[in-house]
Amino acid sequence: MTELKNRVRQYFGLKELVCPEVYHKYGDRAWSFFDPRLLETLVFLREKIGRPFYVNNWDQGRDYSQRGLRCNQCQLVKDKTQRGRIYMSAHSQGQGIDFDVEGMQAHEVRKLIIEIQEELPYPIRLENHVCWVHMDVRETGSQVYVFNP
Repeated sequence: MTELKNRVRQYFGLKELVCPEVYHKYGDRAWSFFDPRLLETLVFLREKIGRPFYVNNWDQGRDYSQRGLRCNQCQLVKDKTQRGRIYMSAHSQGQGIDFDVEGMQAHEVRKLIIEIQEELPYPIRLENHVCWVHMDVRETGSQVYVFNP
């Protein structure tokens, strides 16, 4: 995991990949919460596309804090729990991430990923019809599975 973590750190800081609550409680130990398949696929795509990716920006005083690893203190998770809904998102299991790619629309990124799917290190799922890219490494039986929200 150390080698993979170093590869990820070339492009992403840990604060960008986790919610503030996780970062403040666990710091650098939060790396252990990620599925290595997610991190490896994220780095592969970042290198293949060759443009900056943006996940969370809460540490810069901006709005995104729940696009990477989510914990039970994240508002999105709390809201679902208060409504009596079970929340088993790939985000809360270290298997999912939302991101934007500099200079590209989300549908363009999804199209590109589908075009290069045979090169992906692991099968992934992509969420369709959203203005960001959601990617996770949950098993579906296909290399790229596109689902609707």
